[in-house]
Amino acid sequence: MKRLLTALSIVLTYSLLIPTYSYAAKNPYGTSTVDPAAPNQVILTLRDGSKRAEFAYERLIKMKTTTLSIYEPFLKRREKFTVIPLKSLFAFVGIEGSDRVVTKALNDYIFTATAQDFIRAQGYLAIKRNGQPIQYDQGGPIRIIFPDTSRWAKKLDAWNWSITSMSVKN
Repeated sequence: MKRLLTALSIVLTYSLLIPTYSYAAKNPYGTSTVDPAAPNQVILTLRDGSKRAEFAYERLIKMKTTTLSIYEPFLKRREKFTVIPLKSLFAFVGIEGSDRVVTKALNDYIFTATAQDFIRAQGYLAIKRNGQPIQYDQGGPIRIIFPDTSRWAKKLDAWNWSITSMSVKN
């Protein structure tokens, strides 16, 4: 598992540095294939102090979702995502208002903002793209996205890919 995470970290790091997006490419993110998570493997952990909620992919896809069509800024084309509002996820552990939320990805990329900022920016957790699970090597299996009308639609630092945790920073 440690070797897989190290390899994935390298793949994701290089995928962020090499913006070669093309329909002709085998993988539009410019990386090699990475195996998906096991069905009951925890892929997201939410924390606020002693409150903690863990989510396997199966739990996420059973939640209330909506479909959002957005301009995907990394691929420079429209994509349809199945999403869960971050506000709904924050409620599991009581994240709200001025709580400083640290989002962390598999490659240790971190983005921090208040819960209120994420909610005002209409942040979503994407769990599918074009009706299919998002592969690890394409920024999955879950990632934070924003609709075209969001003030963070072009704030690419906030679009955390392959996210593993969201926790309140004390």
